[in-house]
Amino acid sequence: GGAVMKRSEKIRIGVSLLILAVSVTIVIVPLYLVVLNSFKPYSEIAKNISALPKEITLINYQQAWKRLNFSTVFKNTMIIAVFSNIGSIVFAGMMGYWIVRHPCRFTKAWYLIIIAGMSVPFQGIMITFAKMAGFLKLTNHLYGVVISNWVFSMPMSMFLTAGAVKSVPYEIEESARIDGCGPLKTYWTIVFPLIKGTVFTVASLNVITYWNDYLMTQFLLTKKGLRTLQIAMQSLFNEAFFAWDTALGAISLSILPLFIFFIFSQKQVLDGVAAGAVKG
Repeated sequence: GGAVMKRSEKIRIGVSLLILAVSVTIVIVPLYLVVLNSFKPYSEIAKNISALPKEITLINYQQAWKRLNFSTVFKNTMIIAVFSNIGSIVFAGMMGYWIVRHPCRFTKAWYLIIIAGMSVPFQGIMITFAKMAGFLKLTNHLYGVVISNWVFSMPMSMFLTAGAVKSVPYEIEESARIDGCGPLKTYWTIVFPLIKGTVFTVASLNVITYWNDYLMTQFLLTKKGLRTLQIAMQSLFNEAFFAWDTALGAISLSILPLFIFFIFSQKQVLDGVAAGAVKG
């Protein structure tokens, strides 16, 4: 029996590794080609995309930086991503906590209504949203995008944080209540540190959405000085349809901040998971 078990275990691990290798290849190859070619002049890219650069050039990055107006669009995108995420985590976290700890008809109905928002694609409410944004004066202000992001990321963020709160034993909170902690203090000092892994997962998912969002932001931000990275990239691609050299530099520039963020956040997610496992 043991030998058969070992063999099936080996097969399972082998298949898992094969799937992992294929998945990594699918992701890495295009990324590798983008970064590799971003250091080559146009003539070399046209000749052979997989060849190593004969001499490394940074001209594509200089061009992309200038044409994207990178420092401005990066600042705008960064402001939106950071403040959207802070608000999303604060509001969705506290709401998820309250709903889980106060089960009644009202909170259950509220929970279901918010969760239903996950199934509605943005395109479905685009026209209504444009009218509402105009009415609430949310256009051509970065805070307009931030507030809109709080609304649109609420269902997913609350769903995940509520799930994490369910795994926190109620006894831990009860002792804090006896010590005179109110619900707000209890959440931030006791529950929040225990669900940190989930919070970082939520933040990571949100950052991808905020960073890559084109449709909603181009609705709200029409002034050139308020452009985000995605809007600037789109207009660059429209203007320079065949300027692959500049485009590849632009893509690499837009990926880099996200890449740095994920290197930092994956450690936090794993630490949070480990802490949850130990404390749970």
